[in-house]
Amino acid sequence: MRTQLAAKIAVPALAGLAFATSVAFGRPLSVPVAVRPSVTVYEADREQVRLVRWAAGRFEGAGLEVPRVEVHFHRDSAGCGGHLGFARSGRVDVCTVLVNEMTRRNLLHEMGHIWIDQNVSPTVRERFFELRGLRAWNASTDPWEQRGCEHGAEIVAWALGNRMVTAQIPDNDPGSLAEAYELLTGAPVPHPMNV
Repeated sequence: MRTQLAAKIAVPALAGLAFATSVAFGRPLSVPVAVRPSVTVYEADREQVRLVRWAAGRFEGAGLEVPRVEVHFHRDSAGCGGHLGFARSGRVDVCTVLVNEMTRRNLLHEMGHIWIDQNVSPTVRERFFELRGLRAWNASTDPWEQRGCEHGAEIVAWALGNRMVTAQIPDNDPGSLAEAYELLTGAPVPHPMNV
């Protein structure tokens, strides 16, 4: 009788401990997590969920609407077409298990694509081309660093981030980036400590 009672108590306790340990040590959560009404995270561990919550907070802190987005995490670059991140149609894929400054910048960059898609008018995009000396928004014939969409995402990531990583585009001095950010968002560049 005591053995059966001990088993009835020990088995659920051990199962709960196994689950808690797997979550605490980086195994992805099996259920989506809503970090904002418009932001849901998939296939993420707790640290990655905190990362997305941080990124959403950076948009809010800058006075920008948080993009409506699903964020999916992958353990390798296969989920991102061989890249570290990918954004399309309200979905962001992040392909790394690390959470560090580059991952923060990468997530802000990919969420920046979605924010721009949802908030920047064709007229503002045209003015952005002129300001940045670009020919097209996302022409496959243009190199990555000459695409308007990549300039926009890099500039949003730079402005909302900690600015420890330089924007990976030409004309990336702070004054040029700030001018382009203000054109895209209609808002001044926030101080990195205030977002």
